[in-house]
Amino acid sequence: MSDLSALREAIEKAQGDLALGRSVLVRKLFEYLAESSLAGRSPKETEVAIEVFGRRPDFDATRDAVARVYVHKLRRRLEQMGDGRGLGLTIPRGEYRLTLREEEPVEIPPALPSPARWRKLLVPTLVALAAAGGGTAATMIYASSFGPRPVEMAVSQSPVWQALRDNGRPTIVVIGDYYIFGDVDQNNGGVRLVREYTVNSAADLDQFVRTHPERARGYMNLELSYLPVGSASVLMNVTRALSGVGEVRVMPVSNLKTQAIRDANVVYIGYLSGLGPLRDTVFAGSRYSIGETYDDILDMQTKQRFKGDGGEPHAEGFMYMDYGYLSTFTGPTGNRFVIIAGTRDAALMQMGQNVVNPSALDVLAKAGAEVGSAEALYSISSMDQVNVDSRLIRSSPLDQKAIWQDDRQARHSFPGG
Repeated sequence: MSDLSALREAIEKAQGDLALGRSVLVRKLFEYLAESSLAGRSPKETEVAIEVFGRRPDFDATRDAVARVYVHKLRRRLEQMGDGRGLGLTIPRGEYRLTLREEEPVEIPPALPSPARWRKLLVPTLVALAAAGGGTAATMIYASSFGPRPVEMAVSQSPVWQALRDNGRPTIVVIGDYYIFGDVDQNNGGVRLVREYTVNSAADLDQFVRTHPERARGYMNLELSYLPVGSASVLMNVTRALSGVGEVRVMPVSNLKTQAIRDANVVYIGYLSGLGPLRDTVFAGSRYSIGETYDDILDMQTKQRFKGDGGEPHAEGFMYMDYGYLSTFTGPTGNRFVIIAGTRDAALMQMGQNVVNPSALDVLAKAGAEVGSAEALYSISSMDQVNVDSRLIRSSPLDQKAIWQDDRQARHSFPGG
């Protein structure tokens, strides 16, 4: 069989493979690349963006990565395919064409932890995340299960993470969670899950029922919470950064107590809207303030407003902007805080990558060189809840003295989701 015939056969089989999915744009890209490849042609990125995704001829590929994002998606789906004889399709890196590939045995890199070590880390961690629904307040994880690699060594030795290692305090990883309650249908007994911004705990629900008896007739406490999807990937990165720290606990922010804020190192992972009892502290010494929806961020020094679009509905393949936030500062008793947050999932996941990136950590450390307290704001180009590109807007020192002073501004209410 000639290479062209084999390529045509593989393309025909891929067209009927369920792994290709039902996304209209992914299939349209596949058909376009298939036709071009069978014709012996490898189109350029601009051609793909114009012909497949309807971009204008003058679009800027450096700001609109639609072609690269969908080629990555298609490549991942092709990797799941095969005809049982090792024959499959792939898209070479940096090119826009389909080629044949020979399957190779999948080998686990020796640097990765063994399955037993994965279980030792993941099982207690997943139990801790499940505890966001009202169970155990904290669960041990074992960051030391991973053997350090060169990049991890550089990350763990950054002043941002080294400060947690040096002060001898216990470390708590706090996941931003959101309270959910039930609304029982009085006619058929069915239960509808409800997320109400003003109701963030069982106590809040009791108060709401007392003050709104008619509206809240069927409301009931289900002891449930939900977590942003992006928290899981960030948590895995953070466990590597905390390698060698010692005892590390994981808990939902709804279970965080004042004593822990005072005495323990705290690493927050979640949306800006999920900071809970940490929200006033985090922004007390910041140059930024957060809008009512938590999708917009105001620079109080320049008066510039950064509006995130992640909370709005978007058509498939539409590029939008999110914002990510990192900060680190000293607690009231010498404990340390690291805040990893985003407006939405794409930004949160990007911050999870930045906080274990030596270059990004260096930017944060240098910004707070004199006081050890700094913040950094990032813009995140996103598509289909995928973080495509990250750009630093500004890194700057925090006003450490303002964080814990007694005469802070009056507390104000924040949305919960």
